[in-house]
Amino acid sequence: MDKRSSILEACAPQTPSLYAPGGFTRDDLSKPQILLYSTSGEAHPGSYHLDKLVEQARMGVALAGGTGFKFTTSDVCDGIAQGHDGMNYPLASREFIAGMIEIYACTHQYDGAVLISSCDKGLPACLVAAGRLKELMPVVVVPGGSNEPGPNYLMEGAVGIADAQVRAGLLDREELTFIQDHTLPCNGACQFMGTASTMQVMSEALGLAAPTTALAPATQRYVLNNARKAGHLVMNLRARGIRAKDILTEGAIRNAVVIHQATGGSTNGLLHLPAIAHAAGVPFDVTMFDVLGQKTPYLTNIHTAGQYASRQLWFAGGIQRIISILADMGLLDMDALTVTGQTVRENLEAVKKTDFFRMGEGYLSNYATTDGSRRLQLTDVIRTPDDPKSKRGSVAVLKGNIAPEGSVFKYSACDPTMYEHVGRAVVFDSEEDCFAAVTGLKLEAGDVAIVRYEGPRSCGMPELFNTSSAIVGIEKYRKSIALVTDGRFSGATAGPVIGHVSPEAASGGSISLIEDGDLIEISVERRALNIVGTNGEKRTHEEMERVLAERKARTPARTPKYTAGILGAYTQLATSAMKGAYMGRITGS
Repeated sequence: MDKRSSILEACAPQTPSLYAPGGFTRDDLSKPQILLYSTSGEAHPGSYHLDKLVEQARMGVALAGGTGFKFTTSDVCDGIAQGHDGMNYPLASREFIAGMIEIYACTHQYDGAVLISSCDKGLPACLVAAGRLKELMPVVVVPGGSNEPGPNYLMEGAVGIADAQVRAGLLDREELTFIQDHTLPCNGACQFMGTASTMQVMSEALGLAAPTTALAPATQRYVLNNARKAGHLVMNLRARGIRAKDILTEGAIRNAVVIHQATGGSTNGLLHLPAIAHAAGVPFDVTMFDVLGQKTPYLTNIHTAGQYASRQLWFAGGIQRIISILADMGLLDMDALTVTGQTVRENLEAVKKTDFFRMGEGYLSNYATTDGSRRLQLTDVIRTPDDPKSKRGSVAVLKGNIAPEGSVFKYSACDPTMYEHVGRAVVFDSEEDCFAAVTGLKLEAGDVAIVRYEGPRSCGMPELFNTSSAIVGIEKYRKSIALVTDGRFSGATAGPVIGHVSPEAASGGSISLIEDGDLIEISVERRALNIVGTNGEKRTHEEMERVLAERKARTPARTPKYTAGILGAYTQLATSAMKGAYMGRITGS
């Protein structure tokens, strides 16, 4: 592979003098130059430790004959952004972090890249950036690893539920304080199958992260080994002429969707994978999640839809164990190329020859089951195809007159009594109003809360974690009311909540036409989300079409909330949620 950085010798004579104060010699600059990027910073436990991984990656590059250069654009924390206007920024940050990686790589003409991140938007940004750099260089992604569960399997998602219970007068504040103080005992991504864990899984499933790297314990030496190895891998890929485009293929995307469904991935995966596919130029329809989900068993017993923690999934064999099971079922493209320079099949065979599975099961036996009755076993964490958590995948795409382009329902984390439901609409134009109504116990059993003007073009598509946590945390609502929104949800979300409704309200979607008292139909079996009545009375399909047309004619356009700054740019250019909410053309793409 040609050395892209050679152009600097001819075009940028200042290069040696500008690098010299950093300790870089002419000999260093004569070697392949590798971008070492991380989201290291002080935003959250998934970023505190990443600088150590960067140093290991730099060592790996150096030992393999290259020179590494460090760059950082730290990501923000969705958890800290909760409950205020700061939550409008995280999804947009994915686009701008990816943009900075692209800028670093192209401005300095690097020959390859190692991208290191752990969490919700930073890791998807790395994957989007890999797609954008697909023709230029090899890219290796290093997931930053997972956190340890707190006392009695306490996990970070419990904070939102406990807070809602305190607000509703159902829990003492002292208990909330205990949960806050002990839910995250160390560095690493939050312990459940939230967006951070999901995107670590997606990195390995796509072949951009090396085998066994997703969800490795962030506090153990294995993550350091993974980063060191990444330095060697990027140099090996470069020597073999393998670029990111050779890895980010249709087969890789399909594998990621299947593994997402098998592991109960976050609904945010349905925002990020389409954006990654778009960046890589790979055709993608988000309904693939539903189509492949009908064939894919849901295998993992990981919180929030299950009992155990993400690092325990790694101890149980991680994504390589999942791949082994799904390969036997013929659900994966085992010939897809990965950053090892080998195929998914070759990687799995290589892992089987190591002590990885034996080591992990040994660590797993250090834990007890959640009820404390015995030591934890492999099948407690990863179920077999004969005894899956569910015979179908974990996420459904619902369509209908509310969501002609689609909406997303993580039904695996919802009580089955809400799979088929018709309820009275209670409409809110902001999450804050809905949250106040839920914690104030203002809704009635059977109601469907509609929260709109929370989509990408409206305000950046915040997650409605506080409200969804409140619904799950309040016993009278957990199995009796639903939430439908054009916003998104945290990966920690559970319960009868449906997001990503497209077209969104700000684009004139039907969700903007719903009125209090309309009847809302939710059907997992028929994959349907519809307005089926008004004023509490059922209407025919034709009648509803006439009603919606009349409402649309008299509904004025809404003034955009943001017209300047980062969110002004993002909301003007964002595509629909069902396309990935990436920044497209002004005309929409």
